[in-house]
Amino acid sequence: MESGHRFDAQTLHSFIQAVFRQMGSEEQEAKLVADHLIAANLAGHDSHGIGMIPSYVRSWSQGHLQINHHAKTVKEAGAAVTLDGDRAFGQVAAHEAMALGIEKAHQHGIAAVALHNSHHIGRIGYWA
Repeated sequence: MESGHRFDAQTLHSFIQAVFRQMGSEEQEAKLVADHLIAANLAGHDSHGIGMIPSYVRSWSQGHLQINHHAKTVKEAGAAVTLDGDRAFGQVAAHEAMALGIEKAHQHGIAAVALHNSHHIGRIGYWA
């Protein structure tokens, strides 16, 4: 006999987005974070999925997670960039870091992006 409840991914996605929107997240931020939390569960990485939501809410309420913040460039030298995550959702800062890395790789044939001071990123392999 199963002891838990089962919800389809879209129902959970909508609920998670609503939670983050209530915290003040812009729609795109709420969607991005929900996408990655759900994807973690669907990939079998439950430790990095929706079970993180209580921790995220707690971090936000304690001022450790900043809603609607974005990565800021600290240092840039050709193909190498260092970013400050500004305590943003890690998924947001990592997405921005990955996009910048792709842009730099197109420009220089190679890229190295360092990101620090962001909140929990989730499944880091997604950003590799």
